Amino acid sequence: MNKNVVCFAGLFLVLPLLVGCPGGSGLDLQPVSGTVTYDGAPLKDGRIQFRSLEGDQRSFSGPIENGRYSVETFTGPMQVEIRASRIVPGLFDESNPGEKTPIGEMYLPEKYNSLTELTADVPSGGETIDFDLTSS
Repeated sequence: MNKNVVCFAGLFLVLPLLVGCPGGSGLDLQPVSGTVTYDGAPLKDGRIQFRSLEGDQRSFSGPIENGRYSVETFTGPMQVEIRASRIVPGLFDESNPGEKTPIGEMYLPEKYNSLTELTADVPSGGETIDFDLTSS
């Protein structure tokens, strides 16, 4: 076989690997954003996670800052978890000699995270979805 033909054929085999797929990850992701409040006030900081209830149950997460979040996720029904922690004033871990490390706590009820009751249905084209959480 001609050496030029082999090189030319090899180029067509390698070129798709170098170029990659259009659209980055190749996933059909939709933008979702909104606000998260806790007892009527914006959640200062935390993390929100959308987990698909269909198919392979992938999850997508992002930070919550000053009550606002923005995530790209699949469409369809989602389970939503929201987590936030804060430093407990006056409590320290002193298990390492000479170190006083502040102790934090998860303060949102489990019904919003580890035992979440939150759901959302993400439509094609994305949406604004707000979450109003309460301590009771």
